[in-house]
Amino acid sequence: MELKNNFWIISNYNQNPSNVINELEGQFLIFNQGEKKFVPEEYRSDVFYKESLHSGHNISDYLEYIIDNYHNLPNSIGFIKGNLFPRHISKETFLKRKNSFGFTPLYSDIETFSPKYMQFLKYDITLIAQQIAPGYYLEKTNNWYCKVKNKGEYFPKLEDFFHHFFNRPLPKYIPFIPGACMIVPKYKINRWPLSLYQEMYKAVTYSFFPVEAYHAERCMAYLFDFPSE
Repeated sequence: MELKNNFWIISNYNQNPSNVINELEGQFLIFNQGEKKFVPEEYRSDVFYKESLHSGHNISDYLEYIIDNYHNLPNSIGFIKGNLFPRHISKETFLKRKNSFGFTPLYSDIETFSPKYMQFLKYDITLIAQQIAPGYYLEKTNNWYCKVKNKGEYFPKLEDFFHHFFNRPLPKYIPFIPGACMIVPKYKINRWPLSLYQEMYKAVTYSFFPVEAYHAERCMAYLFDFPSE
């Protein structure tokens, strides 16, 4: 099978991304939210490097890239983080998936495959979750993380965010990719209008790591993978 080269967007914060870059094929661009000194000098030219808003999460960098390049996107884009492995996926699993065609989740965790997996929290609410297929994590939509975050300025609850952007009720369980690292074909991005990405960017950057960033992470598969209708 012919190999496919992706254009890689690397969201980075106070991390040397070389360990990830060494395993890539194709071009890449580092969106650096932290101190420049952590990125090797060889990667600090305009070809490879851009300083971005320190929003506290990677989705803002993904959205910024899409907004700036909406009319001239590469055919396939890998959205990843400077600490991709082993934080979100093992290097061995990444190497197996990096040339996959179509939408590809870049998440892998053996522990969450266990049928008995469930994490109990201290905030009077229980996180019920399970990895249901390689790269796909299913979570009960009980807004557990809202307990420890300031109230969202635009979308206080996940159901508010989901209904606004997708115009449908929030399901009881939501499949998503923890860490929001993934490969996305261009046509999956362009099926939504530029204005949607601009509005979503505003909703996840008005303060440092707002609750809307957690909502957005849980909606990436609906944005880039699942049918829009």
